[in-house]
Amino acid sequence: MSSLENFLPANSAELFARIEQEISSEAIEWWTENKTLVSGYIRALSEAAMQTQIALSQSRIAPEDAEIILLNQEAALRQIIRYTKFSSLILAQRLLDSIFLVVGWAIYNRTGVNLFPGRVTPTQEN
Repeated sequence: MSSLENFLPANSAELFARIEQEISSEAIEWWTENKTLVSGYIRALSEAAMQTQIALSQSRIAPEDAEIILLNQEAALRQIIRYTKFSSLILAQRLLDSIFLVVGWAIYNRTGVNLFPGRVTPTQEN
């Protein structure tokens, strides 16, 4: 996140543009962190499902064993979905934090009133 210590929006359009910039940055960072992880999990599960299907068709495993394996793979996929949902909630929180940080700095820089002392931490008091 770029410095907001000198951010003084002249109007709501400037404030909105800065909020948009900050949340875009957060969303890109989140996507970069999660896309490889989630796609890797799904790719691994897909490969495992294919190997199970091949082994079953070649009679290397019994149908009962294939059923157990596929049930475990289904459980793993459900866990990936839960992780993705949880991770999306983390993204929502990060976006809200970014919005209020920008608004907090805009208010502080304009008025000197720090409405979010836990988030807006000036290096020097004005």
